[in-house]
Amino acid sequence: MTCVWFVNSIVYYGLSLNVTNFGLDIYLTQLAFGAVEIPARLGCIFILQRFGRRKTQAVLLVLSGLVCLVITGIPEDQPMATTVLATIGKFAASASFSTSFVYTAELFPTVVRQTGVGLCSMWARVAGILAPLVRLLGQYHGAIPMAIFGSAPVLGGLLCVLLPETRGTELADDTGDGHRPEVCENATSGSQNGQVKGKGGGQDNESTKTTYL
Repeated sequence: MTCVWFVNSIVYYGLSLNVTNFGLDIYLTQLAFGAVEIPARLGCIFILQRFGRRKTQAVLLVLSGLVCLVITGIPEDQPMATTVLATIGKFAASASFSTSFVYTAELFPTVVRQTGVGLCSMWARVAGILAPLVRLLGQYHGAIPMAIFGSAPVLGGLLCVLLPETRGTELADDTGDGHRPEVCENATSGSQNGQVKGKGGGQDNESTKTTYL
């Protein structure tokens, strides 16, 4: 998942920061890039419920990467085609970013969920820092930045096949190592008292079960 977040962020910011090189009016291109995020974020909700997390994440990443690779082969005198493809790539990258938040939260167990999501988000920020530096490689050859922005998400999308599907499954509470967590003596005595009271009142004090999404 850290790889997924990294490549997703690098293609997202790579396209966003490259609006001046697509050939059309910069304000019109920026407007299209901003407007396309609305259907991407909203449509992601229904796509996740219909196709699941793993397929959605993989297809969106591969699509955003392939678009960037195709852009490298388009002549510079075709700015309209380049902008349209870049807008499609921005759509896929935005929807993939929304998928990453849901998918990552469902993959990590409850005991490490916050740490796991934070770690993945950190690598996304690292990619955001590197994206402008990758653009500087264009001074050696104009196709190098888009080739990197395209190949990275394709690789990340293919790696998604190794991840499990989480749609309709219970959220994991622990890492499954079989070790019970240590508790202090006061907490143990308090829980025992609670169990005694629960037995006397006929209440069930079992741990809360995980929820379905």
